[in-house]
Amino acid sequence: MLRYVLVTAAFMSVLALSCSAWGLGTEDFGNKPLAEANYKEWKGIMPVVNDKARVYSNWVNGNEHFYYTGKAKELNAALENFAKVEVKNQVVVLRPGPATQQSFQGTVIPYDWQLHVVGGIARTRATDDVDDLDWQKDPVLTIYLGDELTLKSLKFPEAVRLALRKEDKNPQELVEYVAKWNKPKD
Repeated sequence: MLRYVLVTAAFMSVLALSCSAWGLGTEDFGNKPLAEANYKEWKGIMPVVNDKARVYSNWVNGNEHFYYTGKAKELNAALENFAKVEVKNQVVVLRPGPATQQSFQGTVIPYDWQLHVVGGIARTRATDDVDDLDWQKDPVLTIYLGDELTLKSLKFPEAVRLALRKEDKNPQELVEYVAKWNKPKD
């Protein structure tokens, strides 16, 4: 019997080592409140995470994205809450819209802004580099500008730093706005 157990254990070990590793992932539609215990690294983040405008979220090995849809009024409230999160960097990325995300099963979800947090296993890739918009240790809020969400309709709290993605074709007006916003305040 012991020999059978040892042979089985050896076989299972070889099998486990020869298989590809699969990441773990979950997704959720809607805005069911999530537990604060999962977000202790970012004090004050729960009003942003559990905003009623959330339509979808996904989590893969700690790399977590929350997707929201709404008008300027809802986004301005989310920006106020984001500015209250106790972190080193409060980065808000401005991108051209509209935006969509595909669920694990292929459902297309339109959205207007997104919150990205990096925790769990994925956190080993995270940096304090404020220019690394994909792997920030601190949460990053990305807004997709369009007909409803314009620079004129949004109220950015002074605490946030605005950023643009280099791969986007940003109009000069937006580039100048972000540069002016990020200049040190006198």
